[in-house]
Amino acid sequence: MLLCFKSVASLWREINKMQKLDTFKTGFVFLIFLSLAFLYFFGEFLFYTPTIEPKIFSINDEQLDDSLKKSFQSVREPSSTAKGHVHEVAKGKKQCSKPVSKFVYVKIHKTGSTSMKNILWNFIAKNHWTKSKTAAFPAPYTGGYPGRFKCKFKLPTKASINLNHIRFDNEEMRNCFHPETRYITLIRKPLDTFRSAHNFFSSLAKMHPSCKGMPKASIERGETMNTTEFLSKAAVLLNPSVPFYFRFRNLQSHDLGIDPMLTDANKIESQIKKLDKNMDLVMILEHFSESLILLKDLLCMDWDVLDVTHMNARHYVRTTTMDTQEQNDFNQLYNVDIALYDHFNRTFWKRVDAYGRNRMARDLETLRKKRNKRSTWKITGNSSEVELDSRLEAEIENYMSKNSGSCVYPS
Repeated sequence: MLLCFKSVASLWREINKMQKLDTFKTGFVFLIFLSLAFLYFFGEFLFYTPTIEPKIFSINDEQLDDSLKKSFQSVREPSSTAKGHVHEVAKGKKQCSKPVSKFVYVKIHKTGSTSMKNILWNFIAKNHWTKSKTAAFPAPYTGGYPGRFKCKFKLPTKASINLNHIRFDNEEMRNCFHPETRYITLIRKPLDTFRSAHNFFSSLAKMHPSCKGMPKASIERGETMNTTEFLSKAAVLLNPSVPFYFRFRNLQSHDLGIDPMLTDANKIESQIKKLDKNMDLVMILEHFSESLILLKDLLCMDWDVLDVTHMNARHYVRTTTMDTQEQNDFNQLYNVDIALYDHFNRTFWKRVDAYGRNRMARDLETLRKKRNKRSTWKITGNSSEVELDSRLEAEIENYMSKNSGSCVYPS
């Protein structure tokens, strides 16, 4: 800024030396210079528009009970006044100068996670890191999921990349993966996540009632329910005694290592803030383009690997309103996820500000052009399973069973 003022003073002296310019012309030239300087310093805030306006996902206060109102107090401040955690570059890790080969993607059901996994697969394949990824047992899970990640269940032991379903455990992962590992995930509005899961697991409950269809099959027991009926039963029945209960009870919080049964507002807030400090990037599906730009910057990715192929997308009826009872049931089942989404939807825009709004606008335009052009280079892949000795296999299945993952797994 001091240099700018020195430049202005120098220019003013030069203008005064010009004998051919009268006072009016001199003032006019100086005014133009100041206008250009203003646009240069403040342009990034004037010209950037996000793909979707950063609206906070919340529930009408009149529809919340007292405990839920309390839990939302800490996440309902306008973004301009919120005191959120501002992320540094990769949480103190050095800015990358080449593609990052060490990262853990916490894959969460029905958040656009398979599409994101597809992008990361492209990144891995292009850099020939396919032997560095974790294997799945049983597919598509890693590290004892749905139990918290256990290092002894990481296969192979030297793997430095994860794309499978895994339950985040900061301390265990830091002791197991390389110190420079980046931790990333993708979240979504809880209501949309529920509706997508309700539609997705309807078909799986009929095909695989013993495992992949849980807890849908357990709640419906052969019946066909709409979302209102399903929420009503789920609010009563879902707890850790039901296999995979968390798929319809704070699913995103569960996979990110938070207890999905929490009701205390202070504990919820504390757990979310702790998670925020331990994740390098929390992407948001509703702002997917901006998320991809931040991911590209974090992992030093090439533009061509960001080509998006949507996977597991299904069409279903999206109702826009809920009656009072349905809303209350939803609030009870997704209280932690709602607070989680509110927090990261707010701090996400702090991350964009740190990246630079003008820079983001330029990169979004580049991304749009790349998508329109559609790169012909593309490699995709699926989770690979691994053979292991019967003792370790039994230990993993026993650990899963103790963490609400009990069911019959197809061989």
